Amino acid sequence: MWVDSLDRNARKIGIPRTIASLDSVLATLGKKDIQDSIVYYKFMKVLSHRDTTMRDDALAYTDSLLGLFKSARVREENAADYSKALLLKGDDLLKQKEYYLAYRNYYNGKAFLTSLGEICECARYSSRIANISFKEENYDQAIEYWEQELKELGECKGTDFQLQFIEKQGSMRNIGIAFLRLNEPDKALVYFRQASRFIDQMAARFPREQNFIRFARIVIVRNEAEAFALKGNNALAEKLIRKCLEHDPGIEWSVDVEKESRQLLTQIYIDQKAYAKAQEQLDTLRHLPGAEGDVYQTLQASVFHGQGEYQAASQLLMAHLDTEKKQALERRVESKSHVGQLLQQIQREHEQELTAEKDARESLVLKFAILISLALSVIVYLIWRNARKNIANLRAVTKLNDEITQSNIALQDTVNALEQAEIEKEEVLKIVAHDLRNPIAAMVSGSDMLFWEQVPSDEQTMIVDAIQQSGRLAFGLIGQILQSSPDREKISKNKEDLAEIVRSCIDMLTCKGKEKKQTIYYDYEEAMVLVDREKIWRVFSNLLSNAVKFSPMGSTIQVSLRKHADTMLLSIRDSGIGIPEDLKGQIFLPSNNARRIGTAGEESFGIGLSICKQIVEAHEGKIWFESVDGAGTTFFVELPVGLGETALVPAI
Repeated sequence: MWVDSLDRNARKIGIPRTIASLDSVLATLGKKDIQDSIVYYKFMKVLSHRDTTMRDDALAYTDSLLGLFKSARVREENAADYSKALLLKGDDLLKQKEYYLAYRNYYNGKAFLTSLGEICECARYSSRIANISFKEENYDQAIEYWEQELKELGECKGTDFQLQFIEKQGSMRNIGIAFLRLNEPDKALVYFRQASRFIDQMAARFPREQNFIRFARIVIVRNEAEAFALKGNNALAEKLIRKCLEHDPGIEWSVDVEKESRQLLTQIYIDQKAYAKAQEQLDTLRHLPGAEGDVYQTLQASVFHGQGEYQAASQLLMAHLDTEKKQALERRVESKSHVGQLLQQIQREHEQELTAEKDARESLVLKFAILISLALSVIVYLIWRNARKNIANLRAVTKLNDEITQSNIALQDTVNALEQAEIEKEEVLKIVAHDLRNPIAAMVSGSDMLFWEQVPSDEQTMIVDAIQQSGRLAFGLIGQILQSSPDREKISKNKEDLAEIVRSCIDMLTCKGKEKKQTIYYDYEEAMVLVDREKIWRVFSNLLSNAVKFSPMGSTIQVSLRKHADTMLLSIRDSGIGIPEDLKGQIFLPSNNARRIGTAGEESFGIGLSICKQIVEAHEGKIWFESVDGAGTTFFVELPVGLGETALVPAI
């Protein structure tokens, strides 16, 4: 209520004093909740629009307002305010002629409200699209969207003056104006009269807004006068125009109505060849702010021509034609946004996104189902195999009681073999599990970047949350089964751009680094090296991931790639927790004795470096490190530029 009162007085006391008063009162609130911030940024957005010197500030206030709705819970609890923020962002983008992004914002806002059943607020979006269509002279489409707005407003309940009065009567009047542009004055009059009746019915419900209501009546009368003038009923049109000119001088926007009314009255007098009366109106019109424009020149030329002053009329007409030519060139340069086509494209893209997300969910469910089925099959097989062996052993004990000692030895050997097979199977599982860690980490981190520069819908947010939850569950399963054991596979080397491989690792981990506000600097020299791209990428990714994991918040990581004679040397230096003296000898051992927790609580299993060492050595390279406990670590990887074609390396 206080902000509404300040808004009413803002034009009287000026924008700077209004902002000072707003900041002063906000400072007295102490701890502000999110609703206080929403009200503040919305009102500052309104004030910055009224002051042309604050144009850049207006864009910043929109971004600040949108920044309040980062979580799905906040968006749902403040659905109307969030939709208005999207609406304002769309308006900003539209002014910057970013038509696709603007309409995408409008569409996302409307889709969000529709998903929550907030049909009432959707009317604001229909109104925006109608206004854009009207400016593009697509009047039939504008009428369609204003009709849609009226339908949505019809479902609104409550006493919101903006929605219940301004938007409704404005939609009716706008439809009438669109019919005037289509040269259908009779249809226009139907909507003007409908708007007039609506104003009479609703006036008593808003006693504090009587100034605006009186102004709305005057505007409707002026629109009706224009319709009657288009029908050729100049007498009635003149009567209505004179009624407009008797308006209450206390109404703030009446000067604009007076200017438009006198222009229309001048045209009526010109049509009646009452040039003296027309000139009288033009003389009055000339003293109004912003009156001497293109329309004024045309009317004055018509009066001069009617009075026989052909030279003066010709000069004004030439000036008008020159202005019209320039405006035509400007309109030709500016391409229209074709709002209808863009909205259809955005809707198709939205449907495709929903289909893709549905397919991804189904694919994920199918993969998990297959994994579970395979696991169950293995378990059933093992149970069946063990059962058969137990039965066979029982029969052998029964029949060969005299050879029980030998049988026990055989059974012990069998148990030992089973245990060894189980150990080998578990080791394979650990290696596969470790291999899955980095892709899953990339999936979790990358999901945060899907909507880095735009706000996702509620369903999109749910899908992203599901991806991240699946990633965390997968990490939990990996943690339960992870152990160290090498398995060997062949690698094939090809000439690869080593600098590009390092860059791809950095790109994958940049998002993870941003979560800890870390900065990765990369200095390199280009060189083509014979390597197995996938395996050597895993080495670099593991080393860089460790640097991010064990570095503190806000730190920097230096990555350097330099050519030395016949070798390439990669160094990754961090300013993290370092490696204690008692662990330095265990870093490259295939055990988890050297594992430690990351600076943000990240879990470590201590086997990645041992596998990295085996991969590098399989490439005839070297890997080592330099570290001071608590002061950071630098890992070095040296690879020869020329190698053979194949080698053996552990799979990780």
